[in-house]
Amino acid sequence: MKKILLFPISVFLLGCVMSPNVRTEDLMKSASTGMTRDEYMNSLDSAELMNGLVFWSSDTAYSTNAELLLLLDTLYQHVRADGFPSEVKKEEIWMSAYRSRLVSYYDAHALGKDTISQYVKADSVLNEGVRLLELGCHWSTMEMIVNNSTKFTFDRFREYSLLTQLINSCESDEAKELVYKEWTLYERMLKKVGLIAANITSLNYWGGSITGPLSTANYLQILESRRFMYQTILNIVTGDSWDSTGAYTDNAERFFFDCCNTSINRIIKEADEFYSEYDGKERSESFIETIKETKNAIKELRPIVKEWICLLDKLDDEITHDNSRHHVERAASYMIMKWASIVTER
Repeated sequence: MKKILLFPISVFLLGCVMSPNVRTEDLMKSASTGMTRDEYMNSLDSAELMNGLVFWSSDTAYSTNAELLLLLDTLYQHVRADGFPSEVKKEEIWMSAYRSRLVSYYDAHALGKDTISQYVKADSVLNEGVRLLELGCHWSTMEMIVNNSTKFTFDRFREYSLLTQLINSCESDEAKELVYKEWTLYERMLKKVGLIAANITSLNYWGGSITGPLSTANYLQILESRRFMYQTILNIVTGDSWDSTGAYTDNAERFFFDCCNTSINRIIKEADEFYSEYDGKERSESFIETIKETKNAIKELRPIVKEWICLLDKLDDEITHDNSRHHVERAASYMIMKWASIVTER
């Protein structure tokens, strides 16, 4: 069965795809010049078929714009590979190369103003892709999961666009290295927070079918709050106006973990109350295992967050000036508080 949910996300060996291989390029050319969706899928082996975006998209989306769909498929397969993300600098190189392809598509199809930045052009193509993939969608449970999962792959690309812009705005090599170190810690945090949020959602809804759409939607919120934080830091460095929403990171950290523990304790209490109404019935083995896994993830996340907060303070010193000092901290705390809201959502 194809992996649909957005977690866990592990490490990718970049050696595979700086650009599509010859076979993929030939298929893209054939599809864009008249190959039907069925013909395209029949040209793939089983692994290629199940791992591709075309399999999960509608006939309408394919027939409307096969060229764009296959261009997006390159990103989809890369982000969803078992080894993604690789080391941050390697991933940044891959994303930059892919951004150039999105920009080429934007220019070739005259999608808008030519004077806008490469980042805006690439984002515009992804937005076009979101609209394309919604064509012919009936919003079944599976379609909602796939739609969220696809948006997730696009949002991961958007994160790397912000990373590259911030790196290019740093004045010193020391600042750049701190940015890369922060990113690496963030990736570790993301895995744990994604698991915690997904498990809490599953426990709240007893593993029902709604769990998939809600969990994937929560993951999109997790990424959205990260991009808000990163955009704020970028604005601080470049001297643009920024939103100073936030608090002290230590307070935000305590708030987040308090929310995690409160959610778990309420779930256990409600389960005990439910089972007490049925003589002799006890919590299921899967319930117990999920609670244990979630508690372990919370425990493992604590030292990572503490290390991240210490590193942020160093980054704040390196990239900000007196009038903007501590605003990096506020941006980071806002992200953590948003994550607290997600793990308490019901």
